[in-house]
Amino acid sequence: MDSLSQFRSIDELIRALDREKKLLEDMFERRKSLSYRENYALVFTDFKRERIRFLIEHGVIHENGDFLELEDVYVQFFEEVLDVNEEISVASVKEAIGALRENIGYFLAETNAGRRLKYQSNVKKILRRIGLRTLKNVVDLKRNVDTAYKQEPSFTIKKQKLQNLDRKREAIKSLIRETEALLGDRLFFTLADDPSMQRISMDVRGDFTEADHNLLEIERQIISYINQTERQSELLKKLQRLKYLKDQLTWREDTNVGELLRQRNPVLFEPRPWNRILLSLGRLSSDEAAQAIVRRVAARSGLRRSARGEAPEIDPEFLTVTTEETDAVDTASLWNGFRAQGSDLFTFIRNYDYRRERTIEDHVVLFCQMAALYADSLRFSERRATIGNYEYELIYAS
Repeated sequence: MDSLSQFRSIDELIRALDREKKLLEDMFERRKSLSYRENYALVFTDFKRERIRFLIEHGVIHENGDFLELEDVYVQFFEEVLDVNEEISVASVKEAIGALRENIGYFLAETNAGRRLKYQSNVKKILRRIGLRTLKNVVDLKRNVDTAYKQEPSFTIKKQKLQNLDRKREAIKSLIRETEALLGDRLFFTLADDPSMQRISMDVRGDFTEADHNLLEIERQIISYINQTERQSELLKKLQRLKYLKDQLTWREDTNVGELLRQRNPVLFEPRPWNRILLSLGRLSSDEAAQAIVRRVAARSGLRRSARGEAPEIDPEFLTVTTEETDAVDTASLWNGFRAQGSDLFTFIRNYDYRRERTIEDHVVLFCQMAALYADSLRFSERRATIGNYEYELIYAS
């Protein structure tokens, strides 16, 4: 097998993909077809075989017998970017969690500040990837569950697909719990404490909360689909058995279907027909007989025509748009950030990024509010500290 040529730069790769974008678009749309012949490709390359050979030599497409296929790496890239993939990539999340655990270990063991910063940056990138990949897997799982139930004709295969998707749901849930355990590493998040790390941790926790809610709904949907599939399968077996007995001309003797049909009266359950006829406005305004009928119906229904005059002029004050701005701190987001690090409550409040200047009095008020709101989830130590004229107790997340 000849070795493939390599693109020497990103610019060369982009130019090659742009030149053959019509061919790649057509091959991607037919990626599930196993009969894409070279004659199809020649239409998009101005009937120049050397352009097709260039893509083959550079690993963009490959020959499969008499047919052409788009390389898997490009198929996966396009599916990921366009969000049209059907595979649930649990393995990629598991691999990312392994890389996250390794980089946390490297950070804790490293003594050089520059290299520690590199490992800390790797942790941030991996956390973002895990959060986005988890939400993507949940969306793909939901779509695959609906597709398996609605499009699979075989009841046996349909049930197997749903059970396999349920196992993938359990795997996603297990990976979420594993990542949350790593996010609870107080030693790492205390040493690597910075605003961006706190923000990323809170974003990932938010992604996991959304994923958990969707996984609960998917679990309920899978159970419902499996139960419906079993009922439909049982009904199909009964119908097949009845069809067999009917073909054998023994269904009246061997079953009670005839008696059941005689007991039913389907006409009774039919909806009552209701025809709504709208009269034209022209007839209602010109036909005296129609107007008399309308007045008689209105009198019987107790409807009276009220005299309507011209509405008063709207006060201009109601049309004036006024805007009032107030400063407020989202205590829920502040609490999530506080739990993700290891410093005491007042120090965290003082160092938090509020994006505007705040006085020490503002910090004291917020400190008291947080201590009162989350008292059950806080650990009050006996140690105290002083700042300015204020003495406060050191409070930590329990």
